[in-house]
Amino acid sequence: MEHKSGKSREQLSIRCLEDMVEASSPARQIDRFVDEADTSYFTKSTPKETGCRPFDPKDHLKLLLYGMDTNVHSTRKLARQTRVNIEVMWLLNELKPDSTTIRNFRRENAEQLARFFSEFSKKLYEEGYIDGKIVAIDGTKIRANNSKRNNFSVKKLDWHIEYINNKLKEYICELDKNDKIEELEERKAKYESFKDRIAKGEVSEVSTTDPDSRLMRQGNNGTDVSYNVQAAVDSKNKLLVGMLVTSEANDQEQLYDVAISVKNNLGLEEIIVPADSGYHSAEEIKKCHENKITTLVATPESKSPSKKIFDKSQFLFDKENDCYYCPAGQRLNFLLEDKKGFKRYGNRNACKDCSMKPHCTKGGYREICRHKYADYAEKNDLDVKNNQDVYKLRQLLCEHPFGTIKRTMGIRQFLTRGIKNVTAEAALIFIAYNLKRLRSIQANEPINTGDLTLCCQLLTQICLFLLLTLSTPKTLI
Repeated sequence: MEHKSGKSREQLSIRCLEDMVEASSPARQIDRFVDEADTSYFTKSTPKETGCRPFDPKDHLKLLLYGMDTNVHSTRKLARQTRVNIEVMWLLNELKPDSTTIRNFRRENAEQLARFFSEFSKKLYEEGYIDGKIVAIDGTKIRANNSKRNNFSVKKLDWHIEYINNKLKEYICELDKNDKIEELEERKAKYESFKDRIAKGEVSEVSTTDPDSRLMRQGNNGTDVSYNVQAAVDSKNKLLVGMLVTSEANDQEQLYDVAISVKNNLGLEEIIVPADSGYHSAEEIKKCHENKITTLVATPESKSPSKKIFDKSQFLFDKENDCYYCPAGQRLNFLLEDKKGFKRYGNRNACKDCSMKPHCTKGGYREICRHKYADYAEKNDLDVKNNQDVYKLRQLLCEHPFGTIKRTMGIRQFLTRGIKNVTAEAALIFIAYNLKRLRSIQANEPINTGDLTLCCQLLTQICLFLLLTLSTPKTLI
C-alpha cells in the first residue's frame, strides 16, 4: 500500500485567507475587539502631511495581543509571523511591519498601552462581565531584563572591591602585568561610584542593565532581579481589573494605590478588597477606609520571641488615657512616636521590681508598640474574622490569573526595560489574559432562555403529533 501523496507544488494555489482562518481562532476575537476599541489617544501614530505614512495603531495592537496570546513575545519573532503565519496575514491584511517599527510603537506608546488596559476594564464592567463588588489584590514577581550578575548591593560591592584590592596587591609585584592593573582600577572606580550612589540615598541597589529593577525574593525561596507586579482580580469571572508595576519588593505599601485605581476607573461607590497578610499596614488600611474601600487583610502572625514571654495581645489598651496595662496590672505610659507613626509605651520603674518580669522581657523593661492608626487595623482584623467566606476567595481569585500568565502564556521574564516600558508590557499581558478568559466564559454561556423555550414548544408539538399518529388504528381498504 502506498503512502498518501499531496498535490504538486507547481499546481498549488493559495486559497482566500478568509476561508483559511477558523471561526474559533483567537485572531478573529482580537480583530473584533481592537476594531471596536477607541485608539484616538495613540497620538504617536497620527498621520502627518509629510514623510512615510505610519501603521494604524489598531494593526500594532492586533499583532502584539496575538503574540501574547500565542506565546510569541519577541518583536523579531512577531515580524517573522507577518510573513509565515496565515492568521497574522489575515489579521493585518498582509501588512508587514519590521521588528524595529513594532518595538518603537510599544516604547513610544507605553502610557497609552496602560490606558488601553484601563479602558478595556471599564468596558468589561459596562457589559456586565465585571461587577466590582469583591476585588482581590495580590502580587507576583516577574524577572526583569537584568541578570543577577549586573545587580549590586552594598554587601556585594564591598566583596568586589575587597577582591580587586587583593588582586592589585598581587599584580603590583609583577610589573609586566600593568594592563591588568589598569583594568582592575577601572572596575574598582566603577564599583565605588555605585557605592556613592547608594550612600547618597539615590538608590537602594544598582542594576546596570535595567536601572529600575531590583533583587527580590521569589516564590521558590530563591532570589532574582525582578519587578513586583500587582494585580486586582474581580470575583465574578476572575477577570483582571487593575494593575501596578513597582520596584518595591514589599507589598505593604501597594494596597491603597491598586484599590483606588480600580474604584476610580470603574466609577464604583464602594468596594471590598481581600488581600493576604503581606498588605497589612495600618496607614494603608486607613486610606482605604476613608475612601469607602472595605479591606479584608489577613493579620500577620505574632512573632513572640518565646512561648514563655507574654504576647502583645495580653496587654490591654486604654484608648481614653492612651496607655497600656500589662498582665501584672501596671500602667505603661506613652513614651515617643517614631517617623513611621509607631507609638511606644513603657514603664521603666514598674518593670524593675516586677515579679513577672522573667515572663515578660529579657531586657531592662518591656516596650509595646502601637501604630497611630491601629484603630483602623483592628477594625479590619474584626472584619476578616467575621467574613472568612469572603476572605477565602482571595487565593482562588489571584492564583488563577498568575498561573495562566506564567504557565499557559509563558511569561517568565519581561523583554522591555525601565518601569514605564515594563508597565506597558504588563498591560498587554493582562489584556491578552482577559481576552483568553472571555473566550472561555463566552463558550460556556447558557443558551438564551427565549430560544430554549421556543425549542421546547416545537419539540413538544412534534412528540404529540407522533403520539397521535402511532395511537390511531389503521383502517383496512
